[in-house]
Amino acid sequence: MGALREWVFGAQRIVLESADIVWATVRGAFGDEEVRQLMGVFHELTTDPGGPFYLVVDLGSAMGPMTEGPALSVAPRKYLAGNLRPEWFRAVIFYGGNRAQRDVMQALVVALQFTGDTKLEARFLETSGEARAWLQAHRQRQPLPPASPAT
Repeated sequence: MGALREWVFGAQRIVLESADIVWATVRGAFGDEEVRQLMGVFHELTTDPGGPFYLVVDLGSAMGPMTEGPALSVAPRKYLAGNLRPEWFRAVIFYGGNRAQRDVMQALVVALQFTGDTKLEARFLETSGEARAWLQAHRQRQPLPPASPAT
């Protein structure tokens, strides 16, 4: 499927595939400015086209300075934890990556569980094919909710 919209900042690529599906390809470490740009994209997506969306994150190329390290240093992690809103997402699917990266993302998901009334559903899978299959099954079980104002 073609992209409805695309953002590229640094080595990161974000693609709006449909009104409720966003694919993020993480290449290399996220810096402070890239995390702020990512948050701007998320905020924009909650207002235009509006409502919660699925975020599918490819961690396969998301390496920090060390080959086994996470792609988020402490400052960007804190920024995400303090500014992300679980209600922006229908679910978040991570695939690829290594154990350290998944541990960092799992810690972020757990932190977000305490930031509001909405619980963030997250899945960690191995491949883009598995992510796409899970996404399709989830969309069939949960119809697209009506758009709501961003918070």
